[in-house]
Amino acid sequence: MFNSKLFALFVISSIILSACLGTPPQAEPTTSQAQENSGQVASVQDPAQPTATTSTENDHDHSDAEHHSDVDLTHLEVGDGKYSTIPQIGYVYSCMTSFNGGGATGTGSWMNGDGTWDATKKAVVDGSVSWPSSFTISIQGDQRVFTGNDLPDHTTGNFPVDPSDDAYAVDRNPNPIQEQSITLSLPVTPTAAAQPNCVGGEIGIMLSGVVIFSAFDAEGRDAVAHEVQDNCDGHPQVSGFYHYHNLSDCIEDTAASGHSSLVGYAFDGYGIYGYYGEDGAEVENEDLDVCHGHTHTVAWDGQMVEMYHYHATHEFPYVVGCFHGEPAVRALSAGEGRQGQAPADTQSTQSNGQPVGSQPPQAAIDACANLTVNAACIMNTPNGSLSGTCNTPPNSSQLACMPSGGPPNP
Repeated sequence: MFNSKLFALFVISSIILSACLGTPPQAEPTTSQAQENSGQVASVQDPAQPTATTSTENDHDHSDAEHHSDVDLTHLEVGDGKYSTIPQIGYVYSCMTSFNGGGATGTGSWMNGDGTWDATKKAVVDGSVSWPSSFTISIQGDQRVFTGNDLPDHTTGNFPVDPSDDAYAVDRNPNPIQEQSITLSLPVTPTAAAQPNCVGGEIGIMLSGVVIFSAFDAEGRDAVAHEVQDNCDGHPQVSGFYHYHNLSDCIEDTAASGHSSLVGYAFDGYGIYGYYGEDGAEVENEDLDVCHGHTHTVAWDGQMVEMYHYHATHEFPYVVGCFHGEPAVRALSAGEGRQGQAPADTQSTQSNGQPVGSQPPQAAIDACANLTVNAACIMNTPNGSLSGTCNTPPNSSQLACMPSGGPPNP
């Protein structure tokens, strides 16, 4: 009897215990398992085409490493004369090789006098002016279509520069910012050209709705080093086009760590990304190719795509040194689709992109006075001396000092 009661008590206890514990939960797949099961999109055979992939744990392109930099902003090399008729790292492969436009008239205190400049000491144009910005990007078939008025989605300085502004002593920019009408179509899927293409005065459009110009001012000098821009790194040219020459501090890099986010598009359709590479380190010229870009996996139209792209840097040429693809347009300020045109604050160009009747800077001519072709020369500039070789630039009759890496004999 006792054993029967004991057995019954055991059975009842087991039933109650099972009800309390319930059915054991089923194991969920780990993140790595889920990613492994998802696999990758098949590779595209054409290496010139972007390749979409699915992110995995091994994608170092999306490291969570904090952004960090070894770039010395107090001693950035000045890019004066760093144009070339062949693509070179750290140079602008320029459609123009001589310049006679305007620019800053003074020498800023941020110029170190040794061929470098201090970005931390550079003056800015005063003011905080808001504008009715209008800018849209849409995909229509195989084209990415941009429409806007070139007015930024951030504030600007006061232009023309007021004589009471300390910037006026260096750069008396007399141009007012004016609303423009921009319509631009770029390929959704850009492709590499057989050979890199030279750049004119303009190189792309940023997500702020503002056009970005090349690294040079209208005198062929390093525009970022010499000219005075506002707090957002912009200023207007003679026809009122507000523009940048480098990545604006007012364009947000939405990636707080790892690889930078997209900040704009070059005129060949390829993306422009911020200062930081895959491991969160600031990109330098030595990390990039002759056009100021490279290839690896980046975020592109909502996918992770292995493709060529440009990077902004604090080093000259700042954004684009040449076009990796075929540019759909070269100068919005000269009218959409008008190939080979220089921006309106420079001289006119011939059909081959070379300036009409222009001459090299006087300092370059003076450096070769009483010298012969191929003689070594030294050109004195406000920020230091540049060594080179005496040659006659294309479309010029003057012997001039061509800095090392500049145009060869025509």
